Amino acid sequence: SVVGADVVSYAERLLLRDEAAEMVAHAYDAYMAHGYPWDELKPLSCEGRRWDRRERGTLDDNLGGYALTLVDSLSTLALMRDGPRLRRAVQLVARDVHFDRDVIVSVFESTIRVLGGLLSAHELSLQIPGLLGASYGGELLHLAVDLAERLMPAFSTPTGLPVHRVHLRDGVVRSEKRETCTAAAGTLLVEFGALSRLTGDGRYEAVARRGLDALWTRRSKLGLMGTTIDVDSGRWIDTHSGIGAGIDSYYEYLLKGGLLLGDEELVTRFEASYEAVQAHTKHGEFNIEVSMQQGKAALHSHRVSALQAFWPGLQVAYGDLAAGKASHLAFLGLWRKHQSLPELFDTASQRIVHFARDAPLRPEFVESTFHLYEATGDPHYLDVGREQLHALQNLTRVRCGFASIADVRTHKLDDRMDSYFISETLKYLWLLFDHSLEPAHRGSLFCASVEEKTFTRNETRPCINASETLFSTEGHIFMLPPLAISHDETCRSPPTSAATVNQTASC
Repeated sequence: SVVGADVVSYAERLLLRDEAAEMVAHAYDAYMAHGYPWDELKPLSCEGRRWDRRERGTLDDNLGGYALTLVDSLSTLALMRDGPRLRRAVQLVARDVHFDRDVIVSVFESTIRVLGGLLSAHELSLQIPGLLGASYGGELLHLAVDLAERLMPAFSTPTGLPVHRVHLRDGVVRSEKRETCTAAAGTLLVEFGALSRLTGDGRYEAVARRGLDALWTRRSKLGLMGTTIDVDSGRWIDTHSGIGAGIDSYYEYLLKGGLLLGDEELVTRFEASYEAVQAHTKHGEFNIEVSMQQGKAALHSHRVSALQAFWPGLQVAYGDLAAGKASHLAFLGLWRKHQSLPELFDTASQRIVHFARDAPLRPEFVESTFHLYEATGDPHYLDVGREQLHALQNLTRVRCGFASIADVRTHKLDDRMDSYFISETLKYLWLLFDHSLEPAHRGSLFCASVEEKTFTRNETRPCINASETLFSTEGHIFMLPPLAISHDETCRSPPTSAATVNQTASC
């Protein structure tokens, strides 16, 4: 029998999986029809968001005129075995995308979305020849190298901490701010490390690792990180600490970078950081913001960010399943108030922060829901996934894709569909229901389990073992080196990519 039948019937799970697939098609096709070749779709206007207008200030630092949503969608199309869309997308990327551009972009965003999207699709093609089409000849890797080279000047600082933004043609401009956040500086190692592994050029991994080391050496005596830092002096600017915006994925890449590169020191750093975070920022149900030097003795705010909803999934990855369940339950209570998570919620006043009432189709909560289901098989998480799917369909679906929520209280919509909606939100939603099905009915690129903890590779339908992969912070799939894969299957939870392979740290 398949776990979950008593809450969400098998027939409904099939329908939900197919509905999630249709949602991907609706979002992607809307972008291709109305947004491409611009970076993102404006779903209410039914037009592309122009990178050259910078309508939203720094929020548009992720735009580079490089068909962002197209590149960011590649691994989702591959994972879903959507051959026609995938092969056409690869052809368009090879033909239209280039990085010799007069534009300033975020090093962090271009790394996790564009570099990650290119490398993930290329890596998957190495595992399954022909996946990207018979004519594919490594064009995505060539583009990835070109982009990485244009990002490299950002790392030329006295500390090794990368500058936050870089001009794709001219490097770091003189007027560029010398301040960056911990997450931006510390969430580059998976992509840069994978590029070094694929090319044999160790420079990429070395600069990303140097930046990560520079952050680690500046942790407080409590083991906490600040939020923003001067890349030249290494002096902390904003000294409050937490797991939300500005810090979040730094922790994620300590663990995942260590696993991808077989670096036990990074995994050990994550373990120490995790214990420090739980000891000094946990306040009631949530982790809040505290002084990096004094911890809870000097509270900074009781605000909880929607970005923090990734934490339950990372707790599962670390092996702290009980804590992951509790954290997820807390976010579920908050989500159910408005069928979405506001960007900031104040747990002291129990009110949404007035300037952060929006909910931009973020993936973190459904990501954690997926990882918890994979680790437990508990049908509760299928029920939660169903709620999230219905909320997206009922509240955000429009003729030209899906629109972000501008105000969670009224469900007024915003003219915004970020590339991560396809790369992450819909990917995890589809995987949740696909992995709840019997092996014969599953559609993903991951090999289906034929019996507990064993896998098969069907020669007529090639697949990859989920236990040999991890998800990047943007939801892109990367292959782990053989040494990072535990031979002791008994210390693993059910297959869940990052949530599975990260268990090897505890074995």
